[in-house]
Amino acid sequence: MAPLHQPARDPGKNAIVALSSLRARGHPAKWLAGNRAYSNQKPEHFQLPARAFGYRPVFDYKVDQLGVQEEYRGMLQIEGAWCCPAIPKTLIDATADFRAGRIDDTTYAARLEERSNYAIVAKSGHDEEGHRRVRCPASVPHPTVRCSLKPASVPLPVRGRLRIAVPEDLAAHPPTICVQQSVTLPPDAGAKLAQDLRFGSPEYRERYGTLRNSIEGFNGYIKDGANEALDDPERRRIRGVAAQTVFVAFLLFAANLRKIRSTQEQLAEKSGSLRRLSRRRKTKALGDWLPEVPNLAPGSDPDPPRTA
Repeated sequence: MAPLHQPARDPGKNAIVALSSLRARGHPAKWLAGNRAYSNQKPEHFQLPARAFGYRPVFDYKVDQLGVQEEYRGMLQIEGAWCCPAIPKTLIDATADFRAGRIDDTTYAARLEERSNYAIVAKSGHDEEGHRRVRCPASVPHPTVRCSLKPASVPLPVRGRLRIAVPEDLAAHPPTICVQQSVTLPPDAGAKLAQDLRFGSPEYRERYGTLRNSIEGFNGYIKDGANEALDDPERRRIRGVAAQTVFVAFLLFAANLRKIRSTQEQLAEKSGSLRRLSRRRKTKALGDWLPEVPNLAPGSDPDPPRTA
C-alpha cells in the first residue's frame, strides 16, 4: 500500500510504490488494469516501470487517445497496437465511430477483426533489455497479406489473402517497416498506450472487465458501513496523513481477513468438508426464557402435601 495522497495526484507514481512492495515480497507479475487515469500517465512514471516489473497493462482509452497516437519507423500505433501504415482510415477510426454512434456493434466488431489483418507481427520475444524484433504482416517467410512493397508476398502461396492497397505517397516514399523485413522496437516506443491484448477483442473485454469489476467490487466491499466503512471519516477522527495511512492499512487488513474467511467458508460448504460455524452470540436464546415446569408424569401428585 502506498502512503495516502490527494485523489488523482500522481496515481502512476503511487501505484508503482505499491507494485514495488508486491514484487519485493515475491508476488508474481501478470495482467495489470486500471481506469483511464493510468493510461494517461507519463510512461516513465507508470507504464515503463510496471512493464519492467513484468506486468502487462490492460488499458481503456479516453476519446482523445483513440486512432493513431504514435508512429515509429512507419508503423502506426492505434489503440495500443502497431499497424501497417497503409491501413484504411475507416479501420483507424472504428472505435471513435462506434463511441459516437456512427456504427453499430456488428459493424464495429467486423472492423476490429479486419484491422487485425494490418497488425504488425512479433518476430521474436523481448530480449533481456525489453527490445523486440517485429515485422510487417507481408514480410517473409510467413506473410499473412499481400503487398506490392513486399514482392515476395505476392506469389501463389498467399493468393486469396488480403491485398493491401498502397497509397501513392506511401509507395513513393516507403518507410523503414516497408523496406526491411523486420525492425527493432524499443521498450519506450509508444509505451504510454501500448498493450499486448488487441483492444476491443473478446479476450480483451473478458480480461479488462474481470480486473475492473474486481477492483470496483473491492472498493465497495471496504466501504461497507457495517464493517470497515473506509469512506466514512467519522470512523477515523484523527489528524495527519501518517496516522490516517496507518488506520487505512489496518482497515484494509481487516477487509482482507474478512474476505479470506468468507471464501474459506464458501469453499468448505461447497465441498461438504465443514459445516458453517454457528455464530457466537452474547444474547440469550429464545429457549432460555422457558419457565421451570413441575413434573406432571402419570401417577405423580401435582400438589404434594406440605409439611411443617
